[in-house]
Amino acid sequence: MEKSEYLQPVIQAIDANREELVGISLDIHSHPELNFQEHHAAKLLADTLEQHGFQVERGVGGVETAFRGTLEGGGGDGPTVALLAEYDALPEIGHGCGHNLIAISNLGAGLGVQAAMANLPGRLVVLGTPAEEGGGGKNRMIDAGVFDDVDISLSSHPSSNLTVFGTEAAIDETWSLAMVRYRFDFYGKAAHAAVAPEAGINALNAVIHTFNGIDSMRQHLRPDTRIHGIITDGGTAPNVVPEFASADFILRSRDRVYLNEIVQKVVAIANGAATMTGARLEMPTPNVMYEDVQPNTTLARAVESNAHAISMKVDPLIPGRGGSGASTDFGNVSHRMPSFAMRFAVAEEPVPGHSRLLTAAAKSPLAQESAINTAKALAITACDLLTNPALVDAARAEFAERGD
Repeated sequence: MEKSEYLQPVIQAIDANREELVGISLDIHSHPELNFQEHHAAKLLADTLEQHGFQVERGVGGVETAFRGTLEGGGGDGPTVALLAEYDALPEIGHGCGHNLIAISNLGAGLGVQAAMANLPGRLVVLGTPAEEGGGGKNRMIDAGVFDDVDISLSSHPSSNLTVFGTEAAIDETWSLAMVRYRFDFYGKAAHAAVAPEAGINALNAVIHTFNGIDSMRQHLRPDTRIHGIITDGGTAPNVVPEFASADFILRSRDRVYLNEIVQKVVAIANGAATMTGARLEMPTPNVMYEDVQPNTTLARAVESNAHAISMKVDPLIPGRGGSGASTDFGNVSHRMPSFAMRFAVAEEPVPGHSRLLTAAAKSPLAQESAINTAKALAITACDLLTNPALVDAARAEFAERGD
């Protein structure tokens, strides 16, 4: 099937569903749900796919708010292309990362491909991937085998006021920071802070020493390293020696190998803080590793070409800014198959991610229009991949060259 045969039907299908897609985006935006609690959004998206004729499985990979919508092509054997939707929100600020827009751009792309699927080879799947904001939903789905039959994954993400494509990337470049999260719980001994402080063991001091130790280490770390934490429990009253204190840290770096070195140093600091104060250290939180996003410029160029084909405004890439300084479990997917997430504008002026400003931008008409255009670019690219074995081979070759 030639591109000229599916280009307009795909675009027209997405335009025909525009009102429904925008309504879903605003519905998800007005019902923000946290990690693994996205019952409203998951049901809304899965129901929509089902109503449009997709074969839908819910709770895939043992993750209650994950789903898989499948369309079989009518043109024989071919690759399986996945479109990855996200829909979780952030505590207190809601959709300050614009996942309502990721949801409809990938849902919309699926509805667009559907218009041509009867004549396309292969298979299209729309995967609902919950808990990107720290829960590692994609990690759980990978471990459960949900991605085992997927050849290429596409997705999207809001990008402040710019629509940009990383069409060039050095062989050792990454498009995000690898990330892991640690919680340090310190157990001490309560005592009256004035009458008998010598009888207590101050758990809060252990937390403070942990922060100080990390701060002392910063000058000896690579520039791409990020370590940020908060005290989640510092005691109950100033006249009571804290018998329990806790801190939550996120550690990041450009690659997982160096990140593991940082982890060893930070854990050693926390153990040292426990030894210094006499407190007992526990690390109860499962350490979910978000890998760095591995570039695939082959896919980036293909999506960019289709963005131009629909006359979407594309901004020039700032040198050295092919990716993001944030972290995502899409990185774990990108280390298992050729993958690309399109970054699209949601505002006229720069807005910081994970902020109330982006929460407001994520429901704006501009953001909805950008998400619809992103759906078109992704849909056309998915069709290109299903019909063009050479494009798939090129994406696979680059993936193999970059290694894991």
